[in-house]
Amino acid sequence: MRETRMSQPDTSNNEALRQLMERHGLKQEHVATLTGYSVETVKGWFAAPQSTRFRMVRKPVLESVRRAIELGEHYNLEGVKIPKPKD
Repeated sequence: MRETRMSQPDTSNNEALRQLMERHGLKQEHVATLTGYSVETVKGWFAAPQSTRFRMVRKPVLESVRRAIELGEHYNLEGVKIPKPKD
């Protein structure tokens, strides 16, 4: 009998978003506002991969947060204050 293993989800975008949030001091609520997703969905991006709540971050979401941070340095985004990067 052949043994099958469940493949592990690709969490690289989740980790990249986590690092981006840490660098810029963003909270999950900020990311929800920037992306238009609910806070509950954003929480799912940071749940343990084994959890039923876990959701993978798609690349367009990650890129939209990056762009918002870049624009945030030049524009006042409604409801979101983009902090300066931590040194």
